[in-house]
Amino acid sequence: MHRAAALAVVLLLAGAQPAVAATGSPAAAGPPSVDAADAETASATIAVETVLSLTPEQPGSVGVVQTFDTPDALTELRVTLDPRSTVTDAEGFSNVRGDTWAWDGETADPQLRYELTANRTTDREGPMATDGVYLYADVGEWALIQQPNIGLEWRTTESVSLERTTRVDGEGAVGGATAFLGPHEEYTRSVAGQEIRLIVPDAAELADPPAEILDGLGNASRELNVGDRDDTVFAVAAPTGQVDWAVQGLQVGDTDFWARANRPIDAVGSTWLHEYVHTRQSFRTNESGRWVTEATATWYAALLSHQQEGAGFDALAEYLKRGTRSPQAGSVLAEPSDWENNAHYWKGALVSGELDRRLRLATDGGATLQRVLASLNDQRWVDNGDVLRAVADAGAASTRDAAERLTTTSDAPDVWDRAAHRTAFGGDAALLRVGFDPATDLRATGPYRNATLDSPLTLAAGERLAVRTAVENLGGATGEYAVSLRVDDATVATENGTLAPAGRTTATLAYRFAEPGRYTVSIAGEQFTVRVRKPASPAVSEMPSSRRPSTAAAR
Repeated sequence: MHRAAALAVVLLLAGAQPAVAATGSPAAAGPPSVDAADAETASATIAVETVLSLTPEQPGSVGVVQTFDTPDALTELRVTLDPRSTVTDAEGFSNVRGDTWAWDGETADPQLRYELTANRTTDREGPMATDGVYLYADVGEWALIQQPNIGLEWRTTESVSLERTTRVDGEGAVGGATAFLGPHEEYTRSVAGQEIRLIVPDAAELADPPAEILDGLGNASRELNVGDRDDTVFAVAAPTGQVDWAVQGLQVGDTDFWARANRPIDAVGSTWLHEYVHTRQSFRTNESGRWVTEATATWYAALLSHQQEGAGFDALAEYLKRGTRSPQAGSVLAEPSDWENNAHYWKGALVSGELDRRLRLATDGGATLQRVLASLNDQRWVDNGDVLRAVADAGAASTRDAAERLTTTSDAPDVWDRAAHRTAFGGDAALLRVGFDPATDLRATGPYRNATLDSPLTLAAGERLAVRTAVENLGGATGEYAVSLRVDDATVATENGTLAPAGRTTATLAYRFAEPGRYTVSIAGEQFTVRVRKPASPAVSEMPSSRRPSTAAAR
């Protein structure tokens, strides 16, 4: 029986285009791969595997091999490549026009090989801009790139689903929209149901240890209850020695961002926190709502820096005062054509903070600006009217009136003082941080030795692992700390104490490994492997004699 062919046209969105107007803006999402109902009933799958590779002999581009698994139900397939592509070989495909290639209908696993231009430049302005021009770059021995986009068009005799996978040939790591190619270390943190992957290239020199960056991002993940918490966040520390980056950081797609490796996590308005907040914004904005994307990211990067990373109130207030200065203070936020001197960042952050403060006061702390963001995340498109409605729903009519005045006129609020901040946001809090240096703070003690351990960490059964940690209170109030040593998810040692503001102490925890094996040890947010072996058995190879030869004369 003849069956009519089904036609599908999709964009395989491997790397969303970064927003041009504002660093860190969420990129526009493409259409879904297949309709949800079709995915449930599909009996076959078109699988697209993308393999990325460095081409050291050609800095500025990377190699791409895409292989298409074609099910029997597939009758036609056309692939439109990213315009940054130069095809070097095609198996089972022929070029039909421009960047579009047609499958021959016979080759079981057709393949396209091409070079992808990796270097992306822009002429950016704004608080996140730098003197450089690059958004993505390939220097030969490593590359930080936007993954290729391809468009697919097919005909089938029945419903099919679409799957894609991306990997690096050699050392590297891939997210949803970006990829790093080259030698690196990967650090992870699971918090609030979210895994944060931090990619640190060998070429990067971090301003802060990986554990502290993960602490900050983990605190932000836990603190922001605004919805849109993706299962995974992919963060790359961009090396700064060989590339003149155009921005301090860039967020692309739903889950990916990079930040310059030399940006500290605890600076007020931290780049790391700014870009992370963007991953928690799922809404898109119409013209009058454009201000809210950068405004709320800038505000929460500042507030979290103060509440979670130890930035003082004076630093927070000075940061927000930028919104009170001319010409940005007189800009109308709901009218982008009226913006001057990045008003959506500076005045936008100040207005966001003022609305957050007013909401807390109007509801006795029952609502904050997070409730507004959560409401916006429930919508696909947002304009300033939606912002005002969300503010009204979260607070009192007076707060909504203030929101309208501050976003639709040239009025700008003043920065509130320390006492007003304490009233709305709470008093100074303790901020305890625990860290250790794996190179100097891991020791083996016991019957065989007392020495610092080198990597890989190896002990003999019966020895103890002693871990020295540094504890400090970066906050403004006395607080209690608890440091725990865990072995294979079981807490084996804990030390507690109290620290005054600016106080520092050390806590050393130890555990004796009785049996040989491979153990996962966790402390202060770090995780590492310890191998325990049987002690070597003593062996005697030669026993010198203690007897002296006789010198007595025979009688």
